[in-house]
Amino acid sequence: MKKYIKIAALSCFALFSMSSCNDYLDKEPDDQLTLETVFENKENMERWLAFIYQELPEFYTYDGPDAIADELTPSKGWESQGFKAILYQKGNWTADSPGVISYWTTFPKAIRSAYQFIKYAHAVPGVTEQEVEYMKAECRFFIGYFHSMLVMTYGSVPIIREAAESASSDNLMLKQEPFYDVVDWAANEMLEASKVLPSSYDESQKYGRVTSIACLAMRARLLLFAASDLVNGNPDMADIVNCDGTPIFSKEKDPQRWKDAVDACQLLIDEAEVAGHKLHIEYLTDGTTIDPFLSYQNALLKRKIEGNNEILFARTMDSGGYFDKQCTPRGMGLNGVGAICVSQSLVDAFFMKDGKMPILGYNSDGSPILNPDVDNYSESGYTTDDEYYPTNWIYGSGNGSATADHNLIVAKNTYNMYAHREPRFYISVMYNEEYHWVGKRNCDFFMDGKDGGPSHDAPWTGYMCRKRTDPTANPKENSGTYKSRHGSLYRLAEAYLSYAEALNEWSIENGTYAANLSEILKYVNRIRQRAGIPQYGYAEGEITPPASGEEMRTLIRQERRVELNCECGLRFNDLRRWKLAKDLLDGDFYAMNAYAQAGNRDDYYKRVVYETRKFISYWFPIPQDDIDKNTNLRQTPDWIAGN
Repeated sequence: MKKYIKIAALSCFALFSMSSCNDYLDKEPDDQLTLETVFENKENMERWLAFIYQELPEFYTYDGPDAIADELTPSKGWESQGFKAILYQKGNWTADSPGVISYWTTFPKAIRSAYQFIKYAHAVPGVTEQEVEYMKAECRFFIGYFHSMLVMTYGSVPIIREAAESASSDNLMLKQEPFYDVVDWAANEMLEASKVLPSSYDESQKYGRVTSIACLAMRARLLLFAASDLVNGNPDMADIVNCDGTPIFSKEKDPQRWKDAVDACQLLIDEAEVAGHKLHIEYLTDGTTIDPFLSYQNALLKRKIEGNNEILFARTMDSGGYFDKQCTPRGMGLNGVGAICVSQSLVDAFFMKDGKMPILGYNSDGSPILNPDVDNYSESGYTTDDEYYPTNWIYGSGNGSATADHNLIVAKNTYNMYAHREPRFYISVMYNEEYHWVGKRNCDFFMDGKDGGPSHDAPWTGYMCRKRTDPTANPKENSGTYKSRHGSLYRLAEAYLSYAEALNEWSIENGTYAANLSEILKYVNRIRQRAGIPQYGYAEGEITPPASGEEMRTLIRQERRVELNCECGLRFNDLRRWKLAKDLLDGDFYAMNAYAQAGNRDDYYKRVVYETRKFISYWFPIPQDDIDKNTNLRQTPDWIAGN
């Protein structure tokens, strides 16, 4: 019996330009071909692989995992438009709801397509044996990677070990397997793929293709998750079983899981650095002093051909320009929407420029617990002087100079909360009355202001997202310096912080914190040095390191939150794996008082309840339709009606 496949018209992106990128994307697919016929043709083979790549999660998104943690959030006014992230935030969610994350329905299709590619692809005119070997290894990576995403999202999932050749019940009625069986299997698939693939490609048009480094990166992320508190001996998960009654999660904590994560991160770092990857660093005109503003901004905005070697896995075609539009204040005359907000808790998380945390936590009434060791943080009054920083970043005022080694960042008469903060704060957050470089005026987020309410297209938290945006973007003219930027699915900074975290946790388990402290600090300090804030150490001007691994845990998590804010849903997964999501994603969320008008300026700069959220589960629900179709599947208890 011949096997037929319909090849859907795909909005493929510029990953596969084995010939010309435009020529490739402009080709119309055939309507119906046998599997054998597909892989006799170079163009069809490339289309098949492009479909699999298309399932990579988007980077420039604001209605997905990035928007359901405690950092980035669409305007609450968008709830009336059915934005899934807002419905999820408020607990208006069931297993019948359309997914803010839809991996369950999309990834299995891509997995099966990858298996079919491995089975049927072979060398044809224009595609060499080595190229086919690489393509098959890419498919093997995707099989492992998509399984890793599924198991980290749903917890209890089947392993798809082959592409079903028929629609028999035995082929389709898969059952869920123990969590660590899936983790270990997926991690091995990615490791084996890494042994075949090159660490980079010489051809610039192949940038974005899966490399050995990308395989190791996603494997390291999976093993870090698998070592964490949510799944490693969590008694709350002990009663979750599959259709055979087999427990999904282990009841016993296994410290070796942290050692596995340490080794995976170390292997990744070693191989990435050998391949030429490094933190993106730009310097002032002396050529030796780090410019923390441009370094941090351009770690995401610049491409490899522009000298950025930090990104280990890139999504080369993403909607960065559309993201810019959503993050451009509405009233600037630039055709911006101005409704992608960030939370007050993210603002609170950034360090001061002396490297210390201004806020240590919150009281029961939501008021902040101020750090007594910080004397230049205030939540009242306004600055009386202009504040300059050592940077060539010009976007803090209308008079910035790219050749001046000091530029104005915080203008006098700015609310004191925003003064004396570290550089990453100013690259990540746009606050009220801050200068907008393209709009050539200060932001006006007050009620009835040019960029504020009552429109739902307004920053209702009092802040807009600046991270990942092009500071020169003009959506009206469709212009900007970084319009062709890539999405970063994994960058070296994450590897450094993951290694530091895993090694610290392994040290806590083994009582070796003192012995491993210098190695832990090595990687945390690389991040802080690039960020332009004091490092941890014992020299003059440094901050004394914590005396215990438990205290170091807090600092590593804080560093991770700041450095990786608003990227790839990392914060959401971090809160889940640390078992903090229930505490931090449920209850009142605070913001500036966006209902205050300019005439009541002081009232604007007051913490008020922005919204009240409801957290339901650490796991996403399996779509109820699939539960109904496959009697071997079991729903996560949190999502069963009546629980």
